[in-house]
Amino acid sequence: MIYYYFEENNPLNIFDVVNTKIIEFVSRSENHNLQRGTGSYSVPFRGSLFETTNTTKVLTELENQAVEVIWLGSNPNVPGSLQAILDSALPTHFNGFLDQQLNNNFSEAYADKSGVLHPCWDPINKPNNKWQFYTEVLNKKFGAHKTLMANIVPWGSKNFKAFTGELKKLDADLLARALSFSYELNNLIIEYFKPKVILVPKSINSSTSTEWCLHPSKLMQIRHYQVKGKVAFIFSVGLVEVDGTLIKVVTAPHPSYTPRIGKEYREIAQQALFEQL
Repeated sequence: MIYYYFEENNPLNIFDVVNTKIIEFVSRSENHNLQRGTGSYSVPFRGSLFETTNTTKVLTELENQAVEVIWLGSNPNVPGSLQAILDSALPTHFNGFLDQQLNNNFSEAYADKSGVLHPCWDPINKPNNKWQFYTEVLNKKFGAHKTLMANIVPWGSKNFKAFTGELKKLDADLLARALSFSYELNNLIIEYFKPKVILVPKSINSSTSTEWCLHPSKLMQIRHYQVKGKVAFIFSVGLVEVDGTLIKVVTAPHPSYTPRIGKEYREIAQQALFEQL
């Protein structure tokens, strides 16, 4: 694992560091296929933080406020990203990523008719009903605007299984490099923020990669919970040590699963999760 040292008198712009590392990685000749599927959506962070997407404002706020929760998504829901990776005849998305890197917004943003930039998707602070299941719990426990979302893998697909399956068919070594690099980025993000809690989707935490600090084999004191519902709500809680800091890791279903629990069991499941935070 590569460690970066963050000095109080010389604060690191974590957002620029992460984006620069992505550019460097996809610009290597052996990873060129990935570059075609690296677009504005490949910026790892999503939505707003401290009620803004402006990088300068967020960095200023981080001098006085902490990110309490990092919510990790698997990857962007952009099937065109995977298609561009697989088919060299398709146009590259890379200019979109470069433009995003220069707009001084830490997450993917779009300009309205007045030229004002807004987050393309803000699942934490403007969630739909499915995402509210988790945000209501996290906001109740840690307060609003204390959760930051980041995708584990920068490249998009319909779902994570499609990404790993199709890329493996194309080039198994490329898939291995892509995953190892993605985990390196996330280790860096986690080390920088040192949140109290990391929320991880089940689809990711079953990965066999040993390069990721959140791999199940590196979690301690894992406990499993099952809450009765129309369909059971099952989650687990463990601890991981990152640079001397113990962080609670919650592995839970994707938000799209939560309506299946049933309205009459929703608050019961939320309370069970809240108690373990």
